[in-house]
Amino acid sequence: MKQKLSLIITLIAPLFILNCSGKTTINTPKINPQTPVYNIPSTNSSPLLGRPIESISTPPPPLKPTKDIKKRPHLPPTPHKNISTGGTTSLLTKFKLPRSIKETSGLIKVDGKLWTINDSGGEAKLYQIDEKNGRIIRTVSIKGAYNHDWEALTYDDHYVYIGDFGNNRGNRRDLKIYKISRKALKNQKHIGAKTINFVFNDQKDFHSRPQKHNFDCEAMVAYHGKLYLFSKNWQDQKTRLYQLSNSVGTHKAYYKDSFNVQGLITDATVNRKLDILLLTSYSKLLSVNLWVFTNYPKEHFFKGESKKLTLNRLNAQVEGVTFIDNYKAYLSSEAFSKYIFSFDASLYQIDFSREFK
Repeated sequence: MKQKLSLIITLIAPLFILNCSGKTTINTPKINPQTPVYNIPSTNSSPLLGRPIESISTPPPPLKPTKDIKKRPHLPPTPHKNISTGGTTSLLTKFKLPRSIKETSGLIKVDGKLWTINDSGGEAKLYQIDEKNGRIIRTVSIKGAYNHDWEALTYDDHYVYIGDFGNNRGNRRDLKIYKISRKALKNQKHIGAKTINFVFNDQKDFHSRPQKHNFDCEAMVAYHGKLYLFSKNWQDQKTRLYQLSNSVGTHKAYYKDSFNVQGLITDATVNRKLDILLLTSYSKLLSVNLWVFTNYPKEHFFKGESKKLTLNRLNAQVEGVTFIDNYKAYLSSEAFSKYIFSFDASLYQIDFSREFK
């Protein structure tokens, strides 16, 4: 996870330096109606959050409330057939996260509780976050597990799955997913894990090629009795969809489809009632994006409708996403500090209900 930012810092440093000097000679780009500029109010006092370089001098106007804003997230769970081209997404900064989870790299809300994990080098633990203040309520140790590079969380009716498949160099042959009891997570401090070992069925080359390959992975969802993985493609900026058995043992993750996300996928979450899939990604210039997929046939997520929501006023390295309501989700970002740049690990709440007609 740490190597990926070196190139990004080199590319965006001139923009930050120009912004800090007080100059405003950067031209505001024309707005494409397919990728609207979103109004993102922020409760964080940091000057780096919620202030894009191109909009510091002239912030966008506030959102105009409509009569049905508060009602839309509570509509009956019926799928929407069309995604609008001019909707407005709102994003609020909830709070900074504690240092103990500064490497947050996965997020789920299950049985009314919010959980996260740390990525490579972290302990084999799950951390429950207090949604009121961001503090750690509980810490649960996972027995029989090791955190090589934990990157994702998901769950089904009976189990929680922890994805140990971070693969920056592309040479891992020990990719695995830990499977723990969802019932035990409610009240136990130590939970035993069972292991799902796997390989990608189309990977033939295992030479070390840091950030120059297409077999990294940081996102998965449990859906209709299977696990689905979304690759993080350093080489072509796409993502590949793989299907994997959720049974304990050694399996192959089978390639199903691909989609050009124009960036690097960092997490996934699915609303099973409405059949909405969310993927988080970022570009080489740290532009944070949220991809929304709807109306897909069964598990063919990329065969339905899609829309890219560009959160261009969010300065963060988003690593986690989870649904909390029909059209609301939490995003989590890990801490980062290098040179003149410093970002706190934080939790955000996004509402994209007005993206739908």
